[in-house]
Amino acid sequence: MRVKYNRKKKSFKTGLWIGLILALFFMPQTVKACCSCVATIAAWQSMVWKEAENDFDKKINQEFLDLERFLVRDLWAARILPVMMRSAEQLTVVAIQQAMIIGTFFDASIQMETQLLLQEIRAKAHKDYHPSVGMCEFGSLSKSIAVSERRGELTSVVLSQRSQDRQLGHINTTGMYGGDLDKVYDSEGQVMKSNRLIQFATLFCNEYDRKNGLANICQAVAWSGLSIQDKMRINKDIDYYSLMEEPWTLKINYTNNQITDTLPSPPISNEDEEHVMAMASNLFGYDLFVRIPPRHIVNKPEKLTELHRAYMDMRSIIAKRSVAENSFNAIAAMKSEGNLLINPSAPPDTLPHSARIYMEHVLTELGVDDVNSDGSTQDEILAMMGENPSYYAQMEVLTKKLYQNPDFYTNLYDKPVNVERKTTAMQAIKLMQKFDMLKSVLRDEATLSVLLELAVMDVQDEVEKQIENIDVSAE
Repeated sequence: MRVKYNRKKKSFKTGLWIGLILALFFMPQTVKACCSCVATIAAWQSMVWKEAENDFDKKINQEFLDLERFLVRDLWAARILPVMMRSAEQLTVVAIQQAMIIGTFFDASIQMETQLLLQEIRAKAHKDYHPSVGMCEFGSLSKSIAVSERRGELTSVVLSQRSQDRQLGHINTTGMYGGDLDKVYDSEGQVMKSNRLIQFATLFCNEYDRKNGLANICQAVAWSGLSIQDKMRINKDIDYYSLMEEPWTLKINYTNNQITDTLPSPPISNEDEEHVMAMASNLFGYDLFVRIPPRHIVNKPEKLTELHRAYMDMRSIIAKRSVAENSFNAIAAMKSEGNLLINPSAPPDTLPHSARIYMEHVLTELGVDDVNSDGSTQDEILAMMGENPSYYAQMEVLTKKLYQNPDFYTNLYDKPVNVERKTTAMQAIKLMQKFDMLKSVLRDEATLSVLLELAVMDVQDEVEKQIENIDVSAE
C-alpha cells in the first residue's frame, strides 16, 4: 500500500511543475510584464504548495493507514477472520461427521454382510450335515452284515470239511468205515440198517409217500403224533426249495457248543444243521467208496499198483464233487444265522449287534406283520427272516424290501446332500452285490472247468491206452 502511495506522490509533483511551466509559457504579455509579482507569487506559491503537499501527503498517508487499519484490524481480524475460522471449523466438523456417518454405513454394511454370510454358512451346515432318517436306515440295516458274512464263510468251510471227512473216511464220521456204517446191505443187496436210514425214518419220513407205502417205516414220525414243528421237517433231506430257497435264514451256527455227544439223543437247537448235512449226503457222495486198508498203500513202490490208482481216482472224484458241492455250501453259508442279538437292556458297551430290530420295522412298514401291544413282533416276521438274520436276509432287505416302501421315494424330496449320501450308500450296496455275483461267476467257472474235464476224460483215457500200447510194442 505504501509503495503505491509513493509512486502516486511523485507523479503528482511532476504533473504540478509541468502545469506551472506551461502556464508561464502561454501567459499573456501583460502578465509577463510584472515579473516581480510573478516571482513573488511563485515563491509564495512554492511555499504554499509545499505545505499543501505535506498536508496532502499526511492526509493521504493517514488515509492509507486508516484504510490499512480498517482492512487488517476492523475488517479482517475482527470480522472476516473469525467468520472464516468458524466457517472452517464448522466445515471441518461437518466433514468429519459426514465421514463418521459414511464409516458407520460401511461398518453397518460389513456387519450385515458378515451376519448374512454366517447365516448362509449356518443354513448350509444345517442342510449339509443334518442326516435324514432314510440315510440312517442304510447304516442301521448294514451294521451286522460284515460279521454275518464272516459267519457264513465259516459255515461254508465247516460243511466242505465235513463232506471231505465223510468221503475220505476220517474218524468220528459216518463214513469212517465206508458204506458199512453209512449204509448196511444184506446178502441180497437190500438196505437193512444204516445211520442215514435211521435218520430218515425218525425225522424226514412221510408215511403218505409212495401211496402210503412208507407207513411201516415212518411209524416213529406218524402224522397223528407230530407237532407243527416236526411236520415242517418232513422231507427236508430232499426238499431243496423248502430247505434252501424259501427261508431267508437257516438255523445254522457252528460256533456254538449247544450240541453235546454225552447223551444218547443229544438235544439239537439248530435243526437246519442236520437238514443241510442230510441233503448234502444225498446229493454228494451218496455211495461212499470202499475203504482201502492203509497197509496196501503205505509203501511207495517204483510202479503204482491198482490200489494206488484206485485211491488216486477216488480222491480225484472227491475233488470234483467238492467243486460242485461248493455252490451248495455257499448258498447254505449265505443263509446261515448272522450275528446274535444281545439283550437291548444290556449296558451300552454291549449294544445289540444284530440288525433284526431294524429289519422288523422295515417289514412292519411294508405290512408284513404288525407289532403286538407289548412291543413284540409276531411269528410271521421271525419266520421270514429268522431270530438272527443271515447275510442273505440282510441283503434282501437292503437291496429289495427297502425300496418297496413308498416312503423311500417320498423321502428323496430331501436336502440335495442327503440325496447324494443315499446315492453313495446305494452304490456301496451295489458294489457288495457285484462282489457276490463275482463269487458266483467264479464258482460257475470252476464247475464248468470240471464239466469240461469230465467231457475229455474218455478221450484222455483212450490216449493213455494208446501210449501204453506203444510202450509195450517197443519192448
